[in-house]
Amino acid sequence: MRPKAVVPAVLLLLAGVPPLAAQEGEFEEIDRIAAIVGDSVIPMSRVEEELNVRRQQGYQVPEDSGERRQLMREIVDYLINQQLILQAALRDTTIAVSEQEIQSAVDRAYREVRDQFGSELDFRRQLETSNFGTPEEYRRWLADQQRTELLRNQLLQRMRERGDLTPLAPTEAELRDFYQQAREQQQRRPATVSFRQVVVRVKPDSVALDSARTLGDSIVAELRDDADFAVAARRFSQDPGSREQGGELGWVRRGNFVPQFEAMAFQLRPGQISPPVLTVFGYHIIEVQRVQAAEIQVRHILIRPALTEEDRQRARADAEAVAQAFLDGAPFDSLAAQYHDYFGQEQTLVEDFPQEQLPQNYRDALTGATPDDVIGPLLLDEGDGRPKYVVMQVEELRPEGEYSFEDLRDQMRNMLSEQNAMQRFLQTLRDATYVEVRL
Repeated sequence: MRPKAVVPAVLLLLAGVPPLAAQEGEFEEIDRIAAIVGDSVIPMSRVEEELNVRRQQGYQVPEDSGERRQLMREIVDYLINQQLILQAALRDTTIAVSEQEIQSAVDRAYREVRDQFGSELDFRRQLETSNFGTPEEYRRWLADQQRTELLRNQLLQRMRERGDLTPLAPTEAELRDFYQQAREQQQRRPATVSFRQVVVRVKPDSVALDSARTLGDSIVAELRDDADFAVAARRFSQDPGSREQGGELGWVRRGNFVPQFEAMAFQLRPGQISPPVLTVFGYHIIEVQRVQAAEIQVRHILIRPALTEEDRQRARADAEAVAQAFLDGAPFDSLAAQYHDYFGQEQTLVEDFPQEQLPQNYRDALTGATPDDVIGPLLLDEGDGRPKYVVMQVEELRPEGEYSFEDLRDQMRNMLSEQNAMQRFLQTLRDATYVEVRL
């Protein structure tokens, strides 16, 4: 449910405002220096570029010269901070970004932008409008941006791991001031619901599991006999998100996979092929291609056991038994312990969840619902090979309205704690670095 990037925010005017043509006998001003940070300079074109980013993202650039100058100074301060972090990352000998990482990041960013245009011609026209002559020039620019971003992110991650960027809790007054400042720009709180649920997964029978395992074993044997992994993935894998990419999942850290997959992936050596690993999705054949620090580059082949109508009917019968037990007053914990799909990491308690983000059948079932109502079984089938039945008991329904201070207290505290820690770190860098603003 992550919002898509706005295309104009990615296709930037690199040169900002082009220089005026010089009269004969005059010097032509190519660019001006906005700031100096250590042994690096921030040109005025970079400030104009950042201004264009904000404009294209919908930010209203002030017409008043004084307000515009203040905005430009804020942008310069932002770019100075980014340069300070980048220089600190380059000084840290434990941080390294490979060309493969950069290329993978460029490919993802390029694809996200290109896919939002109906044709190659429309895409190239936008590149020209944004002062990129060719797609190759755009990819080179993306490579510079991604290299910088990866270095910064690694530095901040290492600092958090070492405890060098510990949160600095805000005072109550800071929380109140932040709430008041953000109140006018704060979106309204959507209608939310809190409920407990028991999720009953449709499980394959033993025959289907054995069949999928047998196929997985035969694929593993071929791969260990030097068969091409990417070719096998395109032929056999039932993961629509990675099949056409030869099973590629890219560079990942712990916490991105279900536990069974992760436990196997992070113990493999580069080039080693795993035996079939059973998760809620099916059997996975995993290969780790490269390892560095806390990340692995991994690919997989997914074999899903076939589900029959009898499997669905068996799960529905269990879900109906759960719903009746709810109505009869059975303890929730005992029902969850007996029937809930903990293997799939489904939540049993969902609190203050926006109703508009629920699947359509959830929203339909909640129409006219009141607290303590028991709803279901609902069939939830997202086409990922994991159909399930849901039985839920409503706990609270909150209508749309304004976020109160208490609604946002924890979120604001976490945000300001991180901001305070970052400001302290940036001030340390500024104290140790020559910084001159020439705006």
